[in-house]
Amino acid sequence: MDNTSMDLKDKVTIVTGAAAGLGRATALECARRGARLVAVDVDGGGLAETARTIIDAGQEIVTVTADLSVEEDVERAMAAAAGRYGRLDVLVHCAAILVGAHTRVDAFSTEAWRRTIDVNLTGTFLCVKHATPLMEKGGGGVMILLASNAGIRGHSSSVAYAASKGGVHGIGLCVRPRLEPLGIRVHVAVPDNMNTRMFVGVQGALAATRGESREQAEREAQARLPGPERSAAFLAGLATEEGAELFGEQLLVYHNEWWQRVEQEGVSGC
Repeated sequence: MDNTSMDLKDKVTIVTGAAAGLGRATALECARRGARLVAVDVDGGGLAETARTIIDAGQEIVTVTADLSVEEDVERAMAAAAGRYGRLDVLVHCAAILVGAHTRVDAFSTEAWRRTIDVNLTGTFLCVKHATPLMEKGGGGVMILLASNAGIRGHSSSVAYAASKGGVHGIGLCVRPRLEPLGIRVHVAVPDNMNTRMFVGVQGALAATRGESREQAEREAQARLPGPERSAAFLAGLATEEGAELFGEQLLVYHNEWWQRVEQEGVSGC
């Protein structure tokens, strides 16, 4: 895809998880393409860093510090878009957590399970729930929900993470035909593994279970993995009108290079 031809100029865009990793890279990419950005994350400090980068580039951003497992916080994030711009055109929901990596199911704490489901799955539901009336009022929009190969095709290091991401897929399957008549296009996207704090941390945890150096494993993962920028460009492109033409009939969107590796090597996600 030619990034220069895939324009988000003046599209009111909410990106969640915008303080770090893929969410931050996606926020930067959407802003670069001209989006009117509302960036959301529970990490206010990281969110401020994202905002500074975007403002220094001469672009516009509104930030909302919010816990997306809390309905009132999600409502506040949506209200920020409605209050500033009067509408919502695009939601890219990247926010997620992964806890309990490589913990056997009988040792997995119920607290960790509930927190993961609350953030990853309930948070997705709440974002879709409260974005829908805003998009309907504006005549339509695009929702991009982030799943994972984990919980769909491959295994995961965390039973809660796998369940939550499989559930995101289920949300997409359910809401897509019901929102399509409102002019709302829904995608569930599965990006590459990449050099983010979450994935690198999973590699370190795996090494620790083997009695190996966590720090060395994380350094090696950082060296071999691509950054999140390529997947961010893919997500931003998917939100455009050209993205609709290319991917309008697909629910699950796999990055081509990643999907080839899954098929050839049986690579799993987080």
